[in-house]
Amino acid sequence: MKLISLNVWGGKIFKPLLTFIKKHSKDTDIFCFQEVFNTTSKIQESFGYRTNLYQEISAILPSHQGYLAPALDNYLLGSHQKKYTNFNLSAGLSVFVKKNLRLISSGDFFVYRKRNKFNLGNSNTVPRNVQYISFTHKNKKYTICNLHGIWLENGKQDSHSRIEQSKKIIKFLDKQQGSKILCGDFNLSMNTKSLKILEEDLINLIKNYHIPGTRSKHFHGHEKFADYTFVSPDINIINFQVPDAVVSDHLPMILEFS
Repeated sequence: MKLISLNVWGGKIFKPLLTFIKKHSKDTDIFCFQEVFNTTSKIQESFGYRTNLYQEISAILPSHQGYLAPALDNYLLGSHQKKYTNFNLSAGLSVFVKKNLRLISSGDFFVYRKRNKFNLGNSNTVPRNVQYISFTHKNKKYTICNLHGIWLENGKQDSHSRIEQSKKIIKFLDKQQGSKILCGDFNLSMNTKSLKILEEDLINLIKNYHIPGTRSKHFHGHEKFADYTFVSPDINIINFQVPDAVVSDHLPMILEFS
């Protein structure tokens, strides 16, 4: 099986992003995206972000079923605006799953605050959720978790909220049977206690494969790590790579496994 995780940056690099997704759509079973917007309005773009990106990705993935897990409504995450939008908008996570995979369950849970519970204009307080799907493939159960972690708080270093975020994720995964994969934009530096909590039960592929960074040339900060893929020890890894595909300010993580 093949899984791709990517923070899509709200579709700012729109055409190359869609080209990349379409190119990988035939042999990718699961896409996990972060920073996805969705609207039922006719507005297609705001501050450079694609406001109906979820529908635009859905249109090029006819063989996949999409699932959206918003954390915010009517606020353009990343625009640094201190006001709500004047059109309907949802922002959060999305998963696209090949239709031949029959899901056992899907949903999300919050690891920081609750949906829409934040201080307007303060990105530190933006709520964060984990999206999950569970399915059986070749008599083996899998649970996939998609995360966009707490942003800005204490840079990419540890904080009480980030440590609690990791503990809540592990608490959820401990209740799941079978193989587990956790991926996404964690907004964490490599050597943090928040990651070490996850590494007690899961294998950090970014660390094990000596990946030099997960940010593209469009990111101008000093911290080159934000995105991670974790797997349970029973996952058979066929290949893992972070190619230099410039379709966002993050790089895609591509995992082939069984």
